[in-house]
Amino acid sequence: MRGIYVHVPFCVRKCGYCDFYSVAGGEEERDAFPALVEREMDIILRAYPGEAEVPADSVYFGGGTPTVLGPDRLNGLLAAIRSRFPVAENAEITTEANPGTVTGADFVRLREGGFTRVSLGVQSFRPETLTALGRIHSVEDVRAAYRDARRAGFSSVGIDLIFGNPGQDESEWQEDLDLAVTFLPDHVSAYALTPEPGTPIHAAIDGGRLALPDDDAVARMYAAARETLRSAGYRHYEISNFSRPGKECLHNLKYWRRDGYLGLGPSAHGLLFPGDSAPFGLRTANPPSLPAWLGALGDRRLPWGSTRACDREDAWKESLLFGLRMEEGVSPLSIEERNGPPPEPVRGAVEKLVGSGLLLREGDRLRLPERHWFVSNEVLQRLA
Repeated sequence: MRGIYVHVPFCVRKCGYCDFYSVAGGEEERDAFPALVEREMDIILRAYPGEAEVPADSVYFGGGTPTVLGPDRLNGLLAAIRSRFPVAENAEITTEANPGTVTGADFVRLREGGFTRVSLGVQSFRPETLTALGRIHSVEDVRAAYRDARRAGFSSVGIDLIFGNPGQDESEWQEDLDLAVTFLPDHVSAYALTPEPGTPIHAAIDGGRLALPDDDAVARMYAAARETLRSAGYRHYEISNFSRPGKECLHNLKYWRRDGYLGLGPSAHGLLFPGDSAPFGLRTANPPSLPAWLGALGDRRLPWGSTRACDREDAWKESLLFGLRMEEGVSPLSIEERNGPPPEPVRGAVEKLVGSGLLLREGDRLRLPERHWFVSNEVLQRLA
């Protein structure tokens, strides 16, 4: 089974920390978007007809803010996907949603259209932090969105949070965590703020107008998230993600387990397995530009700004880099069954990490020790 990802690039307003591709867009652009994604699917199917036979058990609408399209456009686009690809009847169908951009009636219509899961971009319950991040919603908007999603009958409702924000102290983050668990969400994502170059918040920090907590404080915030959420019954199944039992994000597991996924929309990435032409996978990347994406579709061309046919070493490195983010770790034997024996540079890098204690070998599995989760990038980059 694979996943299907649709990047909806429209936002009411871009947040100061966000480096995902998004634009404001007007009603004309939003009206045209579903038909353009349909054209993209048709172009892909003409070039790779075998993709029409690959079953999917997850469809994920990310952004941007997908719900600014409104339920009719989203439901129509989901129906168009189902008409072209074999999507399982019980598939996980997710949309991201920002509080304040979706109503109770919208949630009802999305649920009726086949969506089963919603991920709410809460980020914080503190008005001061929301302002610092450039969010447009209020704490009351969060309460309303969560209540309305539950009433609409979604089988899973998740909350995204950010810590290590400008001016945030550890007690304020603890208050966010304590309030989050009172909502009883099925899933919680907790990410440390990473000010990316080119974003307004990066410029404000670089210019001394905002200050972040120091690294030790951010590490303690991460530890607080783990302790609070685990104590509340959540499984810390991936470095930044927690869930109720059985409520893990199936779509994100596609990435971490290196299963295939089709990427649609500007800036979307994909991993296809088209057979002999790319036995270890074909990575695709759409340009992070609405005009460039539109230009390719207008010329009836694949809108892939770049592609890369993976070799065995790529497949092994990616399987380890992504899989070791998960609590369950990875099975080298399973990777070998899919991709053949490990190239010597990969084997050597793994043995060095195991020998130094940076990786644990437990039976037939490799795991990243929990004490290294917060600094996982520094460990895993040794495999790159």
